[in-house]
Amino acid sequence: MERKAHTILEEYRNGIEQLSEHLPKTIQEYNRFTGEAFNDGEVTKANKHLMALAISLKEGDEPSITYHMDQCVAMDCSDQEIYESMGVAAAYGGGEAMSQSVTKGFEILKQLRNQS
Repeated sequence: MERKAHTILEEYRNGIEQLSEHLPKTIQEYNRFTGEAFNDGEVTKANKHLMALAISLKEGDEPSITYHMDQCVAMDCSDQEIYESMGVAAAYGGGEAMSQSVTKGFEILKQLRNQS
């Protein structure tokens, strides 16, 4: 059975919160580092999440695909921008990344767009 995007996001956020109870300083530093890495700079925050989406698709990491897809949707990335990121993932990662894009990627995008 396929997990829903909102369930994956909730599980991820709950897991981070739970780990934070045991490793508060580590999680605080991780969140600081990743927050800084994804801030607007010469490259926009939206473009950084599109890059991370492509990497996540290449790696087949469903929680990361879902998280970065959610961020792309929240930042008003167009479907075309997301599709082009899927294409980059497939160009770099081959058939496996293409498979992730056309299965998990499309389904997660559809779920997140329907929630908006």
